[in-house]
Formats: sequence, C-alpha cells, structure tokens
Amino acid sequence: MIYFTSDVHLGHERAIEHNERPFSSLEEMNDVLIDNINKTVGEKDELWILGDFAFKVKRDEVRKFRNRIKCKHVHLVNGNHDKNYSNDGIFESVQDYKKLKTQYGKFILFHYPILEWNAGHYGTVHLHGHIHSRGEYNAENLKKKYCDRFPNGHLVKNKELGLRIYDVGVDANDYKPISIEEIAEKMNLVRIKNGEK
Repeated sequence: MIYFTSDVHLGHERAIEHNERPFSSLEEMNDVLIDNINKTVGEKDELWILGDFAFKVKRDEVRKFRNRIKCKHVHLVNGNHDKNYSNDGIFESVQDYKKLKTQYGKFILFHYPILEWNAGHYGTVHLHGHIHSRGEYNAENLKKKYCDRFPNGHLVKNKELGLRIYDVGVDANDYKPISIEEIAEKMNLVRIKNGEK
C-alpha cells in the first residue's frame, strides 16, 4: 500500500503553537507523529513524505527520526525546510517533484500546491503539503469541479471532472499519513488495470 504525509516538522517546537497542534511538548509531538506513522504504515508499505520532515535539526537527528519509522520504503519530496539529503542514505529516494504512476493513474507529488499540474484536466491527482490546512480545505476542494477553478485553463472534456488536489499534511489528516485507497475513495477514482508505479 502507498501512503502520503507532509509537514511533520519533527524537532520544531514552535509548530505546536503556530499550527495549534494538540501537544504539550516537543517530545510528545515527535513521539505521537512517529507512532502514528508506525501504526498506519506497514513495514513493507511505501511512504511518500511531501516535504518538511524535520525542522532546524542536524542530519544525525534526522537520521534518528527516520530510523524510528519501521517502514523500509520512505521517500522524500523536498520541502522548503528540508536540507539536501540526496547523498545521505536517510531516505530511499529524494526529489523535488515526482510523477508517480499508480493503480489509480498518475499522481503529481510536490511540496507546494500548484494552480495547474501535468494532465490535471485529464484527471491526474495533485498531492501537496506546505499550507498546514485543516480538513475544511480538502473538503471544499473535493466539492469543486476542475473547470470551475480554472475557467481559462486547458479544456476539460468532462465538465463533471472533480478538482483532484489534496493536502496530505499531518495537520489536515488527524496527524497521520493517508493511504492512496482513502484518497481514491474521497475522489471517486477508478482502479486502472495493470497500474504501475
């Protein structure tokens, strides 16, 4: 199974105040967020972190946080607070942008929300973080049609095509990762035969 998350901000004490997180200390936040990953994502699953895994901590501490996660296949799409971990072996892969082929079609993974993404008018899904939204942002976007948001953009063959953009950040998803299956259900995505990553 594939899971997504973002803006974990491990080691960032002020994230509790700035984002009104329900934790009484930095240690509690770090522990709960890592525990939530381990309770949700299996060892053989795949976890995509769409930026800001940690904040203002040394590489050794980032490695310690990563090693506490039981999942073996953890990928990082860089966020604005991530250092260049490409050559550190902390994550299975590190990139700025990812086009992920899945059993539900293409997913565009980027730390930032973008107005228009590759083949969005054909139904590709854009997952992002960065904005520390709450559930209302995702709920509102799930009600919209692609052509409502971009009336002067690419032509959309299916005027009923939903706006397929979703904030996978912890603040918008009960402080835990969200699975591709949950996103597919929310967006009414249809499984594609022979879908591949």
